[in-house]
Amino acid sequence: MVKKKTKKRARKRLTPLEKIQKELTKLEALHAKEESIVENITDIIDEAQEDENNYDFDKWEGTDD
Repeated sequence: MVKKKTKKRARKRLTPLEKIQKELTKLEALHAKEESIVENITDIIDEAQEDENNYDFDKWEGTDD
């Protein structure tokens, strides 16, 4: 079987403004992920504080003498 030769396409060179726009788009996506992570961490902290506040310490039997 003979392979066909294919021409490689020349990559379009980006202008400086196109490069900046591409990087800005990446940064915006990263920022959205960051906000999501911060929100998840805040939720975890809030749930832990709520659990701590609702804990009934009278039920806990310690080793106090």
